[in-house]
Amino acid sequence: MTVQEISRHTTPAGRPQHTAPHETLAGLGAMSRLFWRRNRVRLVVWAVFVIAMVGYVISYYQSIFTTQASLDDFARVSDTPGIKALTGLAANPATMGGAVWTKIWMFVAVALAIGVVFLVTRNGRADEETGRTELLRSRVLGLHAGSVATWSWVAGLCVVAGLGTALVSAAMGLDPAGTGITGSLLFGLSVTGAGLFGLGVGAVAGQVTSTSRGANTLGSVVVVGFYVLRMVGDLGNGALTWASPIGWAQQVEPWGADRWWPLALLVALTAALLAVAGLIEARRDHGAGLLPERLGNPGAPRRWASPLGLALRLQRGPIAGWTVAVVLTAGLFGSVVESMTDLLDDAAASATDLIGGTGVDALLAMLTGLIALVVAVFAVQSAVSLRGDEATAILEPQLAGAVGRVRWAAQRLVIPVVGSAVLLAVGGAIFGASYGSTVSDPSQAARLAGAALAYWPAIMVLTGVAVLLFGYLPRLAVALSWGVIAAVWFLMFVGDALGLPQSLLDVLPWSATPYVPLEPLTWTPLIVMTVVAAAFVALGLRRFRARDLQPA
Repeated sequence: MTVQEISRHTTPAGRPQHTAPHETLAGLGAMSRLFWRRNRVRLVVWAVFVIAMVGYVISYYQSIFTTQASLDDFARVSDTPGIKALTGLAANPATMGGAVWTKIWMFVAVALAIGVVFLVTRNGRADEETGRTELLRSRVLGLHAGSVATWSWVAGLCVVAGLGTALVSAAMGLDPAGTGITGSLLFGLSVTGAGLFGLGVGAVAGQVTSTSRGANTLGSVVVVGFYVLRMVGDLGNGALTWASPIGWAQQVEPWGADRWWPLALLVALTAALLAVAGLIEARRDHGAGLLPERLGNPGAPRRWASPLGLALRLQRGPIAGWTVAVVLTAGLFGSVVESMTDLLDDAAASATDLIGGTGVDALLAMLTGLIALVVAVFAVQSAVSLRGDEATAILEPQLAGAVGRVRWAAQRLVIPVVGSAVLLAVGGAIFGASYGSTVSDPSQAARLAGAALAYWPAIMVLTGVAVLLFGYLPRLAVALSWGVIAAVWFLMFVGDALGLPQSLLDVLPWSATPYVPLEPLTWTPLIVMTVVAAAFVALGLRRFRARDLQPA
């Protein structure tokens, strides 16, 4: 019997009649309490993360921008196509509020949106996939009770994060004298709006796909896709910026235009997406998605019989998606390098702090590192699929044949090891070719491909950490591995604002990698990181061979 049949009454004439709204929400209170019990730590961590990050950046910037002249220098550095594309630009960047907005808003807004997608999936599609939802519905529970409980709590998280940001901003004096706290309120509510957009996307993604992995991938791609659309819009005449919900939140422009109405657009879009998600949930079968799973071939090719062949088959979607992401990112970066030369000419001192040096090579080195960060996400995602196969019991039938554990894992790791090298080379070459076409220097393609490949050992260290966690802490491996990559991204974007000791930053993989092409390539740190990565992988596989399998 399907959910459709359970959730409807049948009239004598045989016509289906939908249940009353109060029946579809039966058990909402119990589901709300269950959500809080399972996710209270995540909710608190996300709220504290967003609010604390904004507060820390405010404190740090107030300590370094002590004069209007320093703020003017920062505004000149920020008002370039490349920086506008990456972080957005405040309406009035020569103010303290504008400087903080430029530094941190885009990071926390997009991070919150993606985090919300994962929260919604974890308590929706993932529960349905593992059978938890079916067990809960064996009691008196309305069709939409679980979804509405999830959406309500996640929306509350977005509101708390936004209001907390507003209160911190107002308390720390971001608003110019005599202007009230309008700017701070809009700053915080724009963060809320971006989070609500992620809520709507996650809710629909969970109904469209039939797996939690697919829902997370689809939701993340949509959020990142609209972020890229905003980037293109900011590089052009701004029209495409208004086609992106991320752009709507940006166009609030606190301490400048002070627009309230884009927030109404975000709320209306979120409400529409949640309505669509609810409509799909009421009509689809339990366990199914709007997009049905395709039937497999009746006879699998021989190449799929090996662990590597099966992994390539299962991961073909993510591999294609990350390839497209790297190509687009590299092409975009290469196209804006030449237009950013004013940054190096007009604000050399500030540019040194921003990109780690002066001259075009410093800018090329920074953007190459960002391309490598994108590739690192692909490598970690592929590495944690080891645990995914174990948790979902896909691994056991494979090990039942003539395949040992170490051989299985080693073949699976070919994808992140070789794939990341290929993506780095392709991304660096496209970056160099795009930049070289603007300066009539085709040699830049090979030069920047080599610069990108210098980050391969650093990516292997992150891959090795994922394998080590898979071996020793399998049930926490996925969460901790993503936490590590998130920390690397975090330190890359806002590490300068944390005031951490340089000695600590220098041992991080990205800091240890030579800043090519600004700096000469030195092999010692690359060799050391490669050895460390190999040791992590060896230890992880050794432990995996000795321990019991631990399905979810």
